[in-house]
Amino acid sequence: MKPTYDELEKLLMKALEEIARLSEEVSKLKNQIKSNSKNSSKSPSTDQKSNTPEKEKKPRASRAGKARILFPQEKIDKHVECSCDSCSHCGSEFIQLNGGAELLQQAELPEVKARITEYKLLKYTCNDCNKNSLAPLPQGVPDSAFGPKLMGLLVTLTGVFHLAKRESIQLIKELYDIDMSVGSLSNIEERVTQALEPVYQRIHGFVMSSKLSKHFDETGWRDKGKRHYVWLACCKEAAVYKIDQSRSAEAFSRLFTGKTENVSAVTDRYAVYAIFKVHQYCLAHLIREFRSYAEKEGPDKKIGTALEAELKKACHIHKKYREGKISLGQRNRSLGYCKKKTKFHLEDGIANAKDDFSGLCDRLWDDFDKLWTFMKVHGMEPTNNLAERDLRKLVIWRRKSYGTRSERGKKFVERITSVSQTLKRQSKSILSFIQEAVVSFYSKTFPPFISEAMGF
Repeated sequence: MKPTYDELEKLLMKALEEIARLSEEVSKLKNQIKSNSKNSSKSPSTDQKSNTPEKEKKPRASRAGKARILFPQEKIDKHVECSCDSCSHCGSEFIQLNGGAELLQQAELPEVKARITEYKLLKYTCNDCNKNSLAPLPQGVPDSAFGPKLMGLLVTLTGVFHLAKRESIQLIKELYDIDMSVGSLSNIEERVTQALEPVYQRIHGFVMSSKLSKHFDETGWRDKGKRHYVWLACCKEAAVYKIDQSRSAEAFSRLFTGKTENVSAVTDRYAVYAIFKVHQYCLAHLIREFRSYAEKEGPDKKIGTALEAELKKACHIHKKYREGKISLGQRNRSLGYCKKKTKFHLEDGIANAKDDFSGLCDRLWDDFDKLWTFMKVHGMEPTNNLAERDLRKLVIWRRKSYGTRSERGKKFVERITSVSQTLKRQSKSILSFIQEAVVSFYSKTFPPFISEAMGF
């Protein structure tokens, strides 16, 4: 029996609907293939680099070399005067000094040898209670086979420079001829974690209470083979990290302990950050999103290109102001034009873009002021690049180590990274500070301050 016209029409409609659904799915998969660090939140390390095309290279102009600055005389350990008996050109022995000399200062590593100290702890017996006791170690000396300086060096290698434990052990063996096990290094990391705990709490308190604009972000982490997240809060002076098994608002509240009324925050558009009243959306994230739409066909291409251009222009104008090339008034006038054009293109996107892009434009229209908060708050940046740079260290560490395997491992990552990043901001020596903190821990005194004036 032949199908009726109505049945054929229904079959045709179903086929057209299925074709439309599959076309949309193919389009999404193509966009996923095209996604990279420039049009999404992917890290640059995931980009598939194409081969550099073969072309004639322009000859590079030669650059004038710079003479190395000589060490001051008080740093010179040894002086050697070089002389000759004959002319280097003709071999004649009839030569005389002409009063000139050329200096070459050469830096060389000294012969390094570990200093081994043997502590003899005398045993005593009490005549009153008849119990045995042991003489204590001198103040500041760890009850360990390894001293504070060696402990500081080891955790700097593993926690700051992210060398693998076995590589760090091999390096110490090569440099100082000291043997140790992986378990000993793990124990050292735990002790240094305890030594840095008060410093970590001081940094956390400063970041939460500081009046500086705060940057927040999070990234994935692995602990015991399960998904965790590293939360970051930072400002221009310090950075603090916390690893949590959740990416929820409750997890964020365990990091952020301040009052939202007094905080100006720069973040991406993740919902947990909506608690802040003075809130700046990261324009770099939006630029990448708009670029992904600019790479599509149809009306999305034109609108996405226009919005990307305006936000990039806004960031460039603010950079010129930050570098002192334009005044505050010039910056605000130029940004005012960008603001008007952005608003116009968002309206265009709401009306003419495809559904997902139109929805994005609609949401940004509702939160339009959060794109320009940095114009009103002194010292605030339009992007969250500060936090993204701070997270990059842990992203690299995660790729090398596959995360942590214990609670003490998580604490070590949090403490050592918070302290090292903060010290880096303050242009302080990381190795020296950690060594001083270990000595303070075993002396049972307060650890040193990174910046006593700022209270951390």
